[in-house]
Amino acid sequence: MSKGEIYLIPLPIHNLEEFNISSIPTINIQHINTIKVFAVEKIRTSRRFLKKVNPSINIDELRFIEINKRSTNQDYNQIISIITEGNNVGVMSEAGCPGIADPGQALCEIAHQNNIKVIPLIGPSSIIMALMASGLNGQQFSFHGYLPIKDNELNNKLNKIIKLPGAHIFIETPYRNEKLLKHLIKKLHPDKKLCIATDINGKHEKIITKKIADMKDIQINLKKQPTIFIFE
Repeated sequence: MSKGEIYLIPLPIHNLEEFNISSIPTINIQHINTIKVFAVEKIRTSRRFLKKVNPSINIDELRFIEINKRSTNQDYNQIISIITEGNNVGVMSEAGCPGIADPGQALCEIAHQNNIKVIPLIGPSSIIMALMASGLNGQQFSFHGYLPIKDNELNNKLNKIIKLPGAHIFIETPYRNEKLLKHLIKKLHPDKKLCIATDINGKHEKIITKKIADMKDIQINLKKQPTIFIFE
């Protein structure tokens, strides 16, 4: 029996209710319609997405396995076993591309260890889209994920990052966005450039890049908005 494959299925990066099915590539829909097992960050979100993609799909015939930061190797190996039995598995994040700042990464790592083919499908990544629009260094950049919460640990981390070349990308939990922005304005040199990309592709999208010295006068609402920060 031949092994199944893993399909990494991107989700819209904004509200599911706002996205248009025409934005999903036809090849993605074709693959989605053949998959019966899904490893997902949140089952409810994934079910809603699949129903939007194919309103006639029988959700009850599908199997969903939730993967998150609490998932263990045993949980991932269960999915690997399903794949080695010949089943394709679709992997979905809560939003955007699975495997990037997402528990799907661990599953992909174990899949490669077991010689299982991993296939990324076309879709949006707020991280790359923010960099595209920022005007900052797209030739040399680093993604740092979430920065530390505590001020002293955050300062230590920023001190290390500042010494590195290129653009530096990171994300934050929406309710801490404004606190982080204030910290960056206070910490970074006035000549450093900072990009704030909030609610990308959403109704409240705003992407601005300014020197830190000019950021103090910027009016932008970051409350409850998914936001990407980039500085250089």
